[in-house]
Order: sequence, then structure tokens, then C-alpha cells
Amino acid sequence: MLVLHDSFVVKLQKHLASVGMDAELLEPGTMDFEYDYPRIQLTGPTEGTASMGAMRVRDGYITYLDVLKRKVLEESGFSPGSTYGLGLHEYTTWKIRFFLSFPPTIKIGPLNIGTISKVLKGKFHSKIEDYVWNGFGKLTTLPPGLVHDDVISALDSDSKLKELMIKSLLKEKIITVAHYTPKKSKEQTGGHQSFAKVLITSDWKPQHDLLIDNNAVSTYQQIAIDIKNAIIRLRYVLENN
Repeated sequence: MLVLHDSFVVKLQKHLASVGMDAELLEPGTMDFEYDYPRIQLTGPTEGTASMGAMRVRDGYITYLDVLKRKVLEESGFSPGSTYGLGLHEYTTWKIRFFLSFPPTIKIGPLNIGTISKVLKGKFHSKIEDYVWNGFGKLTTLPPGLVHDDVISALDSDSKLKELMIKSLLKEKIITVAHYTPKKSKEQTGGHQSFAKVLITSDWKPQHDLLIDNNAVSTYQQIAIDIKNAIIRLRYVLENN
């Protein structure tokens, strides 16, 4: 049976290659993380989220990426031209999930952080004045102070990342980094294991904004570098955590 890739995902793959991320399209249903949001047709008057396509990144610290599409329905008193009759408006938003894979022996703690940005609004242009990482940044479940496992301090000490984030957060809005576990078991997904353990993503956005620029790509790649290096330094602890 011939499986066709979503046309926008094909376009995105080519775009990412042009801005510094070489990724290979995978056959639908290949990886376990795709089953978090099963590949379904979002038709009819129902909301939902679906994986529209996955890619394997050929080089760098990011291992895989997954493209999600979310359909949202909003009710209103009057909505001329709405898709499903009076008072119902449908629109879609998209996001890319970037995954970092590690050997199965690595056990990562409940890492879950996100950005809070301060936007300086100008007459014609706005810019990010500053940002902070907020949340639980520990890679282990050990008591504080026993090992240097704070991801936030590693990210904050990276001056190159700071410069990239200041430029990219205006469009990306919120960037999150979290521990990842597939929603489906190996048996439920047919044994296609990604060994993805860290998820990096941004806020939901319109489809055209998913065609991120080279600065945003560099931002995600630099975050991946810092996270992966921090995990490698703690490999012995994380394997025995």
C-alpha cells in the first residue's frame, strides 16, 4: 500500500533543509511518539490533534521531530462563512516537537521547564527585552546539592544560546523542555522505539509560522546541545538513579 506524506510536511522538510536542519521523512507510523496523537483525518465538527509526519534528523543533537496539527472549534453568536453552520468557527494550529534520544539505560527525572519572556513593544517593532526559564530543572530525583543536575543553570550560562533566544522568542513565544515518555507501549506501537527521553517544543502557531527561520533552528539545536551535554556529564548517575 502506497503511503503518501502530508504535502505541508514535505514542504516543511525542504524548508528546514534550507535553514540548516537536514531531516529524512519517515514512513507514517514508524516511531512510537507518533502514536501519542494517532494519524487521523480531522474531519467533521470535532476538535482533535494528530501527528502529520515524522522525520529523523541526519546530524546534530536533535534525533527526531514530529509535526502536530490541532483543530480548534469556537462557538459564537454569529459567524458568517463558518465551516459547520451558524456560530461555529474552525481553525487549525501547528507545532513541531523536537526529540532527543538516549540509551534505554538512561533514566531522566521529571524535567519540565519553560520560558517567561518580557516583551518591549515599540511603535513599529517589538523585541524581547529579557527572558527566564521557569519550572523544575533537575535531571535527577536526588536531593538538591548532591550532584550538579540543574539544567536551567546550564542553559543560562550559555551566552550563545542567550543571544539566539533573544532573537527567536518573539516568534516562538514560549519554548519548553521536558522529560518525555511515549503514551503507548512498545507492544501497542509495533516495536518502533525512538528511545526519545527529552522533548523540546514551542507554542501552537499558524501553519505558515511553522516555517521557522535559521535563527530559530539554531536556537533549538543549541538547547539540544546544552541538554545532551548535561545528560552525558551525568550519565553514570542517571544510569543508577
